[in-house]
Amino acid sequence: MTSNIVCLTILFFDNKYIAAKFRQLVMENKWEEVVKKYEEHVFFHKIRIKGRGTALYVAVSNANEDSVKRLVDAILKHNDQSGLTIKTERGDTPLHLAAYRGFKSMCECIIGKNGERKDLIRVPNVKGETPLFCAVLARHKRTFLYLHHFFPYDINIAINKQGDTILHVAIHREIFG
Repeated sequence: MTSNIVCLTILFFDNKYIAAKFRQLVMENKWEEVVKKYEEHVFFHKIRIKGRGTALYVAVSNANEDSVKRLVDAILKHNDQSGLTIKTERGDTPLHLAAYRGFKSMCECIIGKNGERKDLIRVPNVKGETPLFCAVLARHKRTFLYLHHFFPYDINIAINKQGDTILHVAIHREIFG
């Protein structure tokens, strides 16, 4: 019994150390090493970078399209898509950020060329905003049209918790004028 507790304690501190080193790699933009870690084990897909989400979220934030593609590929290789759905404190996923920033090609990478992971478009943040809603909020028409074509008649992905629809937002922000 005591040896099990000692092993778990050592494993806990090893994981904390490994996670800290990984965070440092991300913050220093050492993407080759970050990608290798993502390819090694799903443990790395779930490490949160203080105030910034996961490494995938940071790569999207930094507009690092090549790293986003490679990180998504590594996530898919492990048959554990949780790395695509981990949320920030605001409830945003990497797809929310890509949509908000207007990175259509990153959205396509995350969703899949043929929409294999299109259900990620349905994931709301804490305000009830989906990635589709985020694209409209940020006035990114091309990204909105790309995301919208997967669910053209689903009002549930086009309304937030306040009852505002994407049409309200588009009109208010004069997006389609």
